[in-house]
Amino acid sequence: MDDAPGLDTPSLITAEEFAALAPEWEALAAAVPGAAPFHLPGWHRAWLSVFGAGAEPVFLAIRRGETLIGVAALDLQPAGARDLGDPDVRDLAGPLALPGAEPAVAAGILEWLREDLTRVLEPWGIPAGSPWPAAFETAAARWGWSFAAEPEAVCPGADLPATFEAFVASLPKHDRHELRRKLRNFEAAGIAAFERLAGEAVPARLDLLFDLMRASSAAKAAFLTPSMEAFFRALAREFAPRGQLSLGLTTLDGRPAGAALTFEFGAAVFLYNSGYDPALAHLAPGLVSKAWAIRDAIERGFRRFDFLRGDEEYKRRLGGQPRQLLRLRLEDRAGR
Repeated sequence: MDDAPGLDTPSLITAEEFAALAPEWEALAAAVPGAAPFHLPGWHRAWLSVFGAGAEPVFLAIRRGETLIGVAALDLQPAGARDLGDPDVRDLAGPLALPGAEPAVAAGILEWLREDLTRVLEPWGIPAGSPWPAAFETAAARWGWSFAAEPEAVCPGADLPATFEAFVASLPKHDRHELRRKLRNFEAAGIAAFERLAGEAVPARLDLLFDLMRASSAAKAAFLTPSMEAFFRALAREFAPRGQLSLGLTTLDGRPAGAALTFEFGAAVFLYNSGYDPALAHLAPGLVSKAWAIRDAIERGFRRFDFLRGDEEYKRRLGGQPRQLLRLRLEDRAGR
């Protein structure tokens, strides 16, 4: 923006009702490069419907005149405020702001918390290369708060070229050869196919995803509690009808071999969770299904594939470059 607001630009900071703010919030997210599904109102609506019993949510709107320049979804607990949600299911967090407005939004958040007598703010899931660490550090200095940042997780991703062959060719030699070999072996084992399910087909096939997740990993089986299944279904109700959630299904001779649940927002595809049939492990169906999800994303014109949190080896093998996520802590030195 030509007149992007800075620290010295007066802003109006208010706590607003979720339903009233949601339409403007949606429009703001669409205007923010790098925004993810985790920043959308629908994400918070789904999370609160399942896990929100102990939360004290507040939705801050930061405006410049009539223009919404930032939104922060916070959980106000006795120990302080933090980003709303859970890092186990929300990979990226932090506020939203129009490009260039991050300093004004960070300052506005701290101003509101000071008036609320909330002494601590812990933003988490903040990409280290984003404007937010510097914006919060500057805002902390302005209001007399301390500031600290520490590594929280890695969140690998790959920029996508124009063709899948160019993507494969961009991998290191060993990974390139291994991927091509695994794809050939899988395709030679029978009638291999990939189908991207969208819209109402996503909630209708979630049970298949759950079955494959449980079969492929004891950790995923433990993760899929009844509450977690309910959360996945809530996400599907929110995002699948909008074309922002897909289920990529890889089959061999008509038999489900692997499934990948992906979000789509802006120019990026986000790999949220996946599973595979361990009876076919000798054919690497997990890696193949993810590679085909990448191929599908490239063919549909997406420019980035985000593997989200975790440093699993397959992410590196598929070209994922690490991105550091930070957890910040800001505390009012004045004891307000």
